[in-house]
Amino acid sequence: MIDEQLHDVDWAAQTQRIYEHFGLRKPQEIEDGGRSTFAPGETGGFGRSGRKSRFGATTTNGKSFGVPGLAKSVIGTPGPSGMRGSQFGGVNGNDGTRLAPEDRVQRLKQEKYSARVKDLNVARLASKAFPILDRFGSVEAEPTGEDNSMLVHAYGALQKIVGEDASKEAVSEAGALKPRQYAADYLSETAASKGAVAMRKRILDGSRAFLEELYLGQAQGTVSRNPREANVGGVPTNIATIKGYSRFKASRKELGVDMEVLQQVGEDYCWVLIYYLIRCGLFDDALAYVEENQAAFRNIDRRFIGYLRAYVQSPDHRLPPQQQTDINNDYTQRAKLAPEDSIDPYRMACYKVIGRCDLTRRSLEKISGDMLDWMWLQFSLAREYSRVDEYSHEAFGLDELRLSFKDIGERFFTGNSDVPNAPTTWFFMQIIAGSFEQAVAHLQSINHIAAAHFAIALDCYGLLRVSHVSDGEQLLTTTTRQQPQIAFASMIGLYTRDFRTADSTAAVDYIALICLNADLDGDLGKAQRELCHQALTELVLETRDFASLLGDIRTDGQRIPGSIESRLSLIGLDSEEDFMRHITLVAARTAEDQTRTTDAALLFHLAQDYDKVVQIVNQAVSLALTTELGEQPQKLTPLRPRQQEDQQAAQGSLSLTAVDDPVQLAANFRNLYFSNHQYSSKLSVITRDSCNVLLLLADARNALEQGQWANAIDYIRTSDILPLSTNSNTTAIRAKATSFNRSPVVLANTIGHAMIWAMIGIANQVAHLRAMDMRTEGNGRLVEEFRGMAGDVMTFAGLIRWKLPGRVWEVLGEAGRSVGL
Repeated sequence: MIDEQLHDVDWAAQTQRIYEHFGLRKPQEIEDGGRSTFAPGETGGFGRSGRKSRFGATTTNGKSFGVPGLAKSVIGTPGPSGMRGSQFGGVNGNDGTRLAPEDRVQRLKQEKYSARVKDLNVARLASKAFPILDRFGSVEAEPTGEDNSMLVHAYGALQKIVGEDASKEAVSEAGALKPRQYAADYLSETAASKGAVAMRKRILDGSRAFLEELYLGQAQGTVSRNPREANVGGVPTNIATIKGYSRFKASRKELGVDMEVLQQVGEDYCWVLIYYLIRCGLFDDALAYVEENQAAFRNIDRRFIGYLRAYVQSPDHRLPPQQQTDINNDYTQRAKLAPEDSIDPYRMACYKVIGRCDLTRRSLEKISGDMLDWMWLQFSLAREYSRVDEYSHEAFGLDELRLSFKDIGERFFTGNSDVPNAPTTWFFMQIIAGSFEQAVAHLQSINHIAAAHFAIALDCYGLLRVSHVSDGEQLLTTTTRQQPQIAFASMIGLYTRDFRTADSTAAVDYIALICLNADLDGDLGKAQRELCHQALTELVLETRDFASLLGDIRTDGQRIPGSIESRLSLIGLDSEEDFMRHITLVAARTAEDQTRTTDAALLFHLAQDYDKVVQIVNQAVSLALTTELGEQPQKLTPLRPRQQEDQQAAQGSLSLTAVDDPVQLAANFRNLYFSNHQYSSKLSVITRDSCNVLLLLADARNALEQGQWANAIDYIRTSDILPLSTNSNTTAIRAKATSFNRSPVVLANTIGHAMIWAMIGIANQVAHLRAMDMRTEGNGRLVEEFRGMAGDVMTFAGLIRWKLPGRVWEVLGEAGRSVGL
């Protein structure tokens, strides 16, 4: 009897699932084409799984959409509410676990960043320019109660380095930046290549220019706030503004030295003025001031005009060899021979910057300044050079600058530093030095929201070296050539844990950015693309937000594209149809394994396996019909509603599966499929007929519960599952029993309940006829007809090879006696 009850259970498949669950056996492949392995009409597929491990590579029609050998999730497993683990080793700062952004300010910042990322992808889809540094910088610039000035400065410095122009909209416009524009130069493996040298020069020039513009803005702000001390007057030219700034500094005794040693031309401290003009990047103005006072400077320093003119007119701010030798000699003589406290320190500062003098001492003595002034001086002294042509004592380029920054940063701005805003200052130093990977890794340990978006911005322009999948355990690693690299895919995937359950569409926008690196040569680019596809698959399986991610269907059967499909061009697909089918089938099988009927029905519909859809809803109806009369069948879990992006979509996206009644769900799909050849041609006869029978039985049960005995009997007779029209023909009853033994499981499971409903209906209808006041010949024939039906049902029950619940025989006996059998 047990074997008869469970004759359709696939014990081999169940054993396979157990072994897979405990890691004792490798998961099986998804069957080609995504069709179920059991025969048409069987609905015992719940509990089967043909997919590979959740995070392993899976295939559809021979196409691979996963990373072979990847055992670690790309997007990470969901953590407890309020906590987020970085899952990265080797990151300074926290131990890897941090509080999630639960406070309103951080959540608001994430939402604003998410909106900018969405805008970025919209621009990419339209092939338009998007000033990502400007847009991200505006988020950090908004007041939050925290000092984010260094983060804002970092975005500003990057804008100067790459030359981003926020006014450009079309990529074809002159001066507009293209996606990944600097990838080839930045990622060049040859340090002496033309591209690598140009990139280092771009970093030096851009960072210096930003520091100069920042200082100019501060000077202008100081003058405007202190008009009395500045006493600019007249036309507010650059020279007039800096003269006013110099007066203000002098009035506050902030020039750093005794005023008596400062040389003057007229009422102005000439060397102070020239230094501040150079500090603000106003080189032409500095030259104009000196030439305007040429007579005075001939008496003060007759050779300085030539030095300054050569410096300003040179594109690289390099002096000709002879002048370079002369200025070094002049600087050395004054530094050694001049009496102490007799020389203007600002004059020496101008010489040091213009002539790159005494590079072993890269600081300005006796001049007041802050950390930004020191940084600027390093960039002013640094030059890209040829190791063949440059003298060793003049060799100070970007590599040497980075070492200098690293030494200062690690000594004063890391650990338990008491310097205000030390962590973000160290981050800013790394950014302007072009140490982008180290900067992102450092920021990750103190502000993972900002770190993720700096990484995105850098990667958009090709200024981030990303690691292979095998290096995903560590955020910051090095290549075989000791170049730093970032686990960008894992970083972005893990970042989405903060919000992907609540906003899966936003998570798609972030994960799609992993494919920015699909343009990399060789296996690395291919691995980045596959990591993106793997992350999207994991997102679908974890969030179950199928309608939003994969698509939905309206009540008229019209398909609504999901957020993944609308971004397919951003994720580097060779075959968009294959990928959508793959990811949908993986999610569908998972939903089926977990008996999530509405999810599975939608997903198999999107995968165009319409027969499987009807099999699944048949299973749900069959299960609902086997509940006892008077009991409420278990409701289905409704599909998660779509995340609407506009009002128009919200008005027309009622999902066909957005119901919790299995009978209504089956009716919905029958109405859609059976009258449309596009769908009905792909349905098996057994599946279609089973659906019709089950819905008739559902009508019969409903009529029975409402006391409509005759209607209940008619529904069951129409379903033809019981011999209610055989007229006591034993041969016909035996044929019906033989036919039943070949019935699909979904119908066989309901046979006992159908018998009970039929006998209850017959017994009550006979009692109703007998209780009628007027007994007619017609009523008598009806009573005999119903008695014959009851007898045929009892005969049928004894012939079928199916274990019937004990209560069936009890009801059959009571009903038989009540009708006189």
